[in-house]
Amino acid sequence: MKAIQITGIGQFEVIDTPKPELMDDQVLVKVRLVATCPRWDISMMGGKDMFVAGRSPDYPLPPGFPGHEAVGVVETVGASVQGIAVGDRVAALEHLPGQGAYAQYMAYREGDLLKLPDSIPDRRAVSSELLKCVMYGLDQFGDLHGKSILIAGLGPAGLLAMQLAALWGANVTGIDVNAERVAYVRELGLGEAVVADELGDRKFDLGYDCVGAAASVQNVLNRTKEHCVIFGVLRGDITYPASYWFTGVRLESFRSHPVTARDRRLLLDALSRPSFNTECLQTEQVSFADYTQAVERLRAQQAVKICFDPGELS
Repeated sequence: MKAIQITGIGQFEVIDTPKPELMDDQVLVKVRLVATCPRWDISMMGGKDMFVAGRSPDYPLPPGFPGHEAVGVVETVGASVQGIAVGDRVAALEHLPGQGAYAQYMAYREGDLLKLPDSIPDRRAVSSELLKCVMYGLDQFGDLHGKSILIAGLGPAGLLAMQLAALWGANVTGIDVNAERVAYVRELGLGEAVVADELGDRKFDLGYDCVGAAASVQNVLNRTKEHCVIFGVLRGDITYPASYWFTGVRLESFRSHPVTARDRRLLLDALSRPSFNTECLQTEQVSFADYTQAVERLRAQQAVKICFDPGELS
């Protein structure tokens, strides 16, 4: 099969590599669309580790890495797989270590896939893994009905968080330092969006930071009255003043967990709603041959996400 492989800073190749070999509990998926994860792609192509500051990636990266937001069709199932059949359309909710979805085929554990009805097209479902993560973070707040929530960072995660929080009954305000991204949210009609330094002295019941930079997290925390969750990978240090302890402001990081039946129901409920716009994340679709240019567009915030069809490599 064909896959892309990042070989060094700003360098990649399209390579031939064997299809993944399946364990009994795994499923082989022919990938139909795979979307970028901007922070991860920018880091891997830029010589920076995704999670550990000051550490460089170990090049060459595994074939297909760091692609992980994918949708496709089941081609083969392992002997113990019971809930998924050949021909089913599925979206990835997790990925196996050492594999990447910038490839024509991917192996998954059965429990790491979301079976899709025909009513949910590929482009709507391709970033289900990100939607799952955003959902986990919002779920940490508990009941959102009637709560005001500030969501910082109007990139892919923020666009989904604004919509999902509103779907769950919150009064949502999104902020970003990039005026073009604020304008994009307004154009899409996803809710109230404000340039960060124009927010004034407003405060909110809840705060959800999708940026991770210390300055952004601090700004959200300082405007939160009850509960703040850091979804973005935290970079830098923040201050939790004693006064927040006395008023009971809760601060916590994003927490992941294995996918449950409830999680699947919530994901399919959101994805099935015509008003829930996930396709707005996929700014454009290009060839894997244009991967370097795609990452540069992400770096310059000229695209939210970019998706690829690995079938074009055949």
